[in-house]
Amino acid sequence: MLGELSSEIIIILILILANGFFAGSEIAIVSSRQSRLEAMANEGNNAATQALKLAQHPDRFLATVQIGITFIGTFSAAFGGARIGDSLAVWFQDIPAIAPYAEVLALGIVVIAITYLSLVVGELVPKRLALQNAEQLAVVAAPVMTTLAFVARPLVALLTVSVGLLMRVLGKDNANGRNITQEDIVYLIREGTESGSVEAGEAQFIQRIFQFTDRPLYTMMTPRTEMETVRVDTPLPDIINTFLSSGYSRLPVLGETQDEVLGVLHIRDIFKPIVDGIPQTDIRQLLRPAIFVVESAHGDDVLPQLRQQGAHMALVVGEYGQVTGLVTLEDLLEELVGDIRDEYDTDEDRAYVQREDGSWLIDALEPYDRVCQVLGVPLSKDEDFNFSSLASLIIDALERIPAVGDIVVIEAMRLEVVDMDERRIDKVLVSKVDTA
Repeated sequence: MLGELSSEIIIILILILANGFFAGSEIAIVSSRQSRLEAMANEGNNAATQALKLAQHPDRFLATVQIGITFIGTFSAAFGGARIGDSLAVWFQDIPAIAPYAEVLALGIVVIAITYLSLVVGELVPKRLALQNAEQLAVVAAPVMTTLAFVARPLVALLTVSVGLLMRVLGKDNANGRNITQEDIVYLIREGTESGSVEAGEAQFIQRIFQFTDRPLYTMMTPRTEMETVRVDTPLPDIINTFLSSGYSRLPVLGETQDEVLGVLHIRDIFKPIVDGIPQTDIRQLLRPAIFVVESAHGDDVLPQLRQQGAHMALVVGEYGQVTGLVTLEDLLEELVGDIRDEYDTDEDRAYVQREDGSWLIDALEPYDRVCQVLGVPLSKDEDFNFSSLASLIIDALERIPAVGDIVVIEAMRLEVVDMDERRIDKVLVSKVDTA
């Protein structure tokens, strides 16, 4: 009996291993990176080409896998219960103490043993291996799965049509793939950073791109109170001095009111007539058209507009049409790549300056979430904690106009007002707070 039983056990083990192959193949092909499979296919790997086709048409592939797993599971249960169970029952009947329960015990042992081996050897281990080596196992499994899909094509077609009809009845989309969300990409980048396959600088750049598309202009712009402008009736020498003292090459030109922007004056348009010997005293003749954008627009809305019109500056207007600030091409690029400095910039011009003790001197208009990112502290989980800048956060906490020396502790950060421009917060000293 032992000889017959051992051969039957070997058959069951082979079936369980076959089940493991199907389960591992399913995970390997579905979770493989298509970019990696495409690269392998371009190098002439036919198996990678087959794996790519299976991944791009998962309905038929998954139907083939399910047919194989269902067939193996049904056959294993029937064969194990009928052959191995009967053999064990005969053996147990020779033992007087358990003879009355021989068939029940035999069936129970067979069910438990087959279920345990099917779960561990036929499901969990193959799937874990497939997740860890997706592309490598996908190219191994693809030729076999392609052949099986061809052999079982009639049954696969029947199952595919049946599933499609049922999905329509349920009102669900029968699309093959799923949309990759921003959260998916951020998660993959975070995983890549932790594993070392993605550099920290690369991860930060990608995160900045996503933030760039979500961040409104009023968090990037130079506010109206800090704008360098000139009046249309300002004498030419004074205009030149404003250019030289500010370091800017373009300035908005105002009419009678702060909201009447006549255009943008470029320093080159002033000096060219002077060099040519025909200085222009009426600067109206030198103005270039101003571009206006709403403050609720996002960076990815404005950047293409500036590129298309060949402009470097746009005036930002509020909901009532009033000018609330201006945004430059450099402002937008700094949102993507970080602080851009030239030979004329000083530490006072920088939005972030780290001191020797580890604290940061930060512009009060910097967005709260960007400050958290720079300092490496978690964002507040409070849904009402939504502030456009450090200044708005401090004012909300103090409930009054701040003064130099005021300190606000917000979760993991200590904020100290160190510089005021009249009633406006200019600079904030930020340091981490140990919340443990």
